[in-house]
Amino acid sequence: MISAEAGRVLADLAAEGVYPWLVWDDALPPGPEVTRQGWRGMRMSPGAPLAAVRAACDVLRDVDGFVSMPVVAPADRREASPGDWTASARVLRGGVDRPNLLVGLPADATGIRALVGCLEEGISVDSSPCYTVEQYAEVLDAQLTGLEMALSAGVDPSALVVAASCAVGVLDAEVDVRLTRLSGGEPHILHGTAGPATAQLIYRLREKRLAGARWRALSSAGARLPKLVWTDTGSGHIPALVGWNTGHALTAEMAEAAAVGGGLCGDTLLGCDAPAARALDALAGQGVQVAAVGAELLCRHRQGLSSNCRLPRDGRP
Repeated sequence: MISAEAGRVLADLAAEGVYPWLVWDDALPPGPEVTRQGWRGMRMSPGAPLAAVRAACDVLRDVDGFVSMPVVAPADRREASPGDWTASARVLRGGVDRPNLLVGLPADATGIRALVGCLEEGISVDSSPCYTVEQYAEVLDAQLTGLEMALSAGVDPSALVVAASCAVGVLDAEVDVRLTRLSGGEPHILHGTAGPATAQLIYRLREKRLAGARWRALSSAGARLPKLVWTDTGSGHIPALVGWNTGHALTAEMAEAAAVGGGLCGDTLLGCDAPAARALDALAGQGVQVAAVGAELLCRHRQGLSSNCRLPRDGRP
């Protein structure tokens, strides 16, 4: 359960068009209190029992909510093909058997190719984690391609949901580590700027792509808007990541912390691309290339070993 104050944070987010997604870390099946508290989506851990995933889907279906569940990674993740990931997605979709399930695929090159195949088969997908604008551009293009292929294959596009989960908190933390190193351990004026700036540019990219003829054709056929979900953040990120048709994945503890940290300040993503670009330029001027940092983080995620994929101290690949 969450407090009434935390519940008001969720209600305020929903009023701004931000869907609160609960990060579920309990093996017990979710109950109806989830939607009563104001949650409109759920992210399940990789080891969650399928019964709990089905229960979450059933609870959230009444509020048009969705559940994201990572697929079981192939035995040798680093050697897995797109077909291997698609096969794992097919098994998970069949095991849960709920229309509001999003299978979680990695947002690397192999997972992005698997995304297209899943959509063609009628499987909804959450691509995670996205760290940079460049990576999200690849995911969004694959989402549109997959929806087009699904439409050509006779799949009803209105039955498909695509999401990209953007780990802006992880990116922020990694950039801040580099800034602290550059400043000799002292607080740096650019601390905490990389994540929100990246989110603002990702949001603008989606706006631009969805204003094009390609999306208009898909929308006319009934396709749902691609979702953006901000993940791995701290409570301080909540007011900085407010924009219509987005989601924010929170633990109950984060919602409680946000309740005592001040209210929202309205939309903080729309029309903010120019100052966001200047913020990334300022970081580059300090020797921190955010795109390169994101590429390192993605490589670490893919390898599963933080000792691999290290970049030089100046952030260049």
